[in-house]
Formats: sequence, structure tokens, C-alpha cells
Amino acid sequence: MTDDTELTTPENLTEEAIRKYREEGYLHIPRVLTDEEVAECYADAKKLIEEEKGGVWDDSVDEMVKDKGATVMQWLEEAETRSEALRRLALHPRVTTIAEMISGRPLRMFRSEILRKPSDNSAATPPHIDEPYWPWQGGVTMTAWVALVDVPVERGCMSFVPGSHKIPPPGPGDWDIFSKYPELSWRPRVTVPLRAGGCTFHNERVVHMAGANLSGSDRLSLGTVYIDAETRFDADAGFSEEDLGFGPGDLIVGEKYPPVGTFAG
Repeated sequence: MTDDTELTTPENLTEEAIRKYREEGYLHIPRVLTDEEVAECYADAKKLIEEEKGGVWDDSVDEMVKDKGATVMQWLEEAETRSEALRRLALHPRVTTIAEMISGRPLRMFRSEILRKPSDNSAATPPHIDEPYWPWQGGVTMTAWVALVDVPVERGCMSFVPGSHKIPPPGPGDWDIFSKYPELSWRPRVTVPLRAGGCTFHNERVVHMAGANLSGSDRLSLGTVYIDAETRFDADAGFSEEDLGFGPGDLIVGEKYPPVGTFAG
């Protein structure tokens, strides 16, 4: 049973934590969910991704994947539409209010994804940033990555390059960030193991990566993308070709993209 005093909440989030996120581009929150919340989210996530499979990140879709035939990750988009428990997590006030506090801006939920790094023939996640994928420019974008199982180093936890979100923005499709900015290869990296119910927040421009899953048990998490409440669609900005139903310069708003936290009410 989780002791509520172990949880990080908007009420006990420190100014130092906010400063750290803005300076380094990521923040580790050791515990944001109770055991009960983890259990119900894990059950739904496991069932859904086993039944629906989703997408696969491997060498067939990404030349940066060096382990031929191995899988970096499997994902299932729009988890918030498939499970009430996962929607509650994506919109959890404990998570969303912290997201707004560390970004200093009103945010909307864009999308959540079930993420599985399989233990069978697992590949490392290459160093990358998220920004080149998204069809918008400017504002604030961040991901809350909530562990639904314990994620020690051996299970492929994430590592971050602190402060790398301050580099000039790359162009659409610039995935190999170390080739574009080779000096980043020599900066220190911080590896962040997580207990189930813990999470990390990371800026869309911070360089991050993960090791292969060597643990013998799948790594399962929920990643939710939050965007600036004033984000405008730009089809030319990102790699994604999906049709969101917006025209150039339109605000990304609507029932699918609800405001979250305290700023947006």
C-alpha cells in the first residue's frame, strides 16, 4: 500500500524541481501514482497492447536502429480513448498540474501512448529528440512518461542529456541529433531508473535515449504529450503526415485536446 506522503504532488513540488526542469529539460518524479492506480493502468495497458499490437519501432522503419531484426519499442496511440483508467492517468491532476507548474504555461493534452519495450530481442532506443515529429512550431511541448512496472537500468530506462533542449531547433526529420550537433555526443548523460508509479517529464527538444531491455520482463509505460494551449498547426513543421483536421495556423483545440491543470481551469 502506497503511503501518500511518498507521492509528489503540486502542493509539495519544490521551486528547485521547477528550476531543474527548466535548466536541464527533464525532471524525475519518484512517485506520482498510488499502487492502486498503477495496478489498474497496468492491467488495461497490457491487455490493450497485446490485443491491438499498434506500431513497431525497429530497423525496418529507422536506419538509426543498429540491432538488425530487434525491436526498440511497440506503441499503441490514443490510449486515452481506449481505457477509462488510462484516460484518468493522462488527465490526472497530479500529473497535469505538475506539468503546467514546471512549464509555466497553460497546457492541453495532445495524445497518450502505451509504450512497451519487449524483453525478447530488444534494441536500444537511439538518441533523439521529439520535436521533428510534431506538426506545429513554437510554444511548449512536453511528455510525461509514467512507469507502469519497475524500470531499472537493465529494463531499458531512459537517459537524458541535461540542457540539450537549449540548442537551436533542428529541421523537420532531423532525427540523428548527434550528427547535426556532434558536440552533444560529449556531454554528460543522466540515466534515470524508475519505480512503478514514478515518472519523468521531458521537453520535446531534450536529447534522450534508452538501453535495450535485458531484464527478461517487458517494460510498460504510458507516455502523454502535453502542448501549449496556444499551439497552432503547421503541416510543414514535422515529419508526421497524419491528418489532424486543422488548416495552416489553426489553433489545436477541441474535445480531443482538452485543457488540463490549473492555468486552463
